[in-house]
Amino acid sequence: MQKRKQTNRRRTIGFLVGITLSVAVLTILLVPQNSWMISAGPMNSGHEKLDCEECHRAAQGTIRQQLQANVQYLLANRDKSVYLKRQPVSNSDCLACHRRPKDNHPVFRFFEPRFKKARQKIQPQYCNSCHKEHSGKRVTMDLTNCVVCHEKLTLKKDSVDVSHKTLIKHKRWDTCLGCHDFHGNHKMKLKTKILQMHDKKRIVAYFDGENSPYSKEKHFKAKETRNDTNQ
Repeated sequence: MQKRKQTNRRRTIGFLVGITLSVAVLTILLVPQNSWMISAGPMNSGHEKLDCEECHRAAQGTIRQQLQANVQYLLANRDKSVYLKRQPVSNSDCLACHRRPKDNHPVFRFFEPRFKKARQKIQPQYCNSCHKEHSGKRVTMDLTNCVVCHEKLTLKKDSVDVSHKTLIKHKRWDTCLGCHDFHGNHKMKLKTKILQMHDKKRIVAYFDGENSPYSKEKHFKAKETRNDTNQ
């Protein structure tokens, strides 16, 4: 009998210690200043000072309501489940700071039927397909992805000394971004000589977070936060 009491006492103490530690850990992780501890990885270039809530928006309703709704979904009493705690990050979250009046490749355009092949291969209709967050980089797309949409490109007038037709024939897809800024946001003149184009290593370094090889001047300056009114 005494041995059973001691065993039960140890179990109770262990249970209380476990609960206490769990609460302590959760408290630490839920403090905004400690959000880096549960981050999926380093913030991308330019996002280092952003709070998690800038992109990870709260889902509708309280936790209790969200749990109740999902239980009803599992019981087939409602058609859709709901998000718990946070909504998934979407294009609208990115565009809250990066929406531009002019964009050479706006994401909405890739929802058009003619880009079905591109959607199947690289999903360019989503911002995070090229700018995967928590990678510590600026751009995470492959340098040669232009081939997906421009493999059959033809130009009536070609101002480059080595024609686009020749570059495509020799599959020099690594040269595209040497002259072209994908979104067209940098103020610059297009190169007309292939030897003038930006070096591949500089483009890759820019993707990784270093300074732009194109131009320091931009047509549009992104907001520092989604509530920022200055652009």
